[in-house]
Amino acid sequence: MAKVSVELEVNRIIEGYGFKGIEKVTIKGEERKIYYTVWTQDRVREGDYVQVQGLLGVKLEEFTGRDNKPKQIAAIHINNAKVQKADAPF
Repeated sequence: MAKVSVELEVNRIIEGYGFKGIEKVTIKGEERKIYYTVWTQDRVREGDYVQVQGLLGVKLEEFTGRDNKPKQIAAIHINNAKVQKADAPF
């Protein structure tokens, strides 16, 4: 697995396991959100801005969309993550 370091905004807590985070990037002048699942025991709160380092993993996940049709996404996970508070929003 590759090591990764990324700054995220905590979006949702997964009690006892970690959290979901959002990285905001600009691609061709358009702002996009990249969602990560971070697996850690470190404590964070929704809305916190954090620096995350860990092992990158990507899995193909299937779910039923709002239109009742099957969908697939490449879900990004960060395992064995070390989390530190970021100074300010990026």
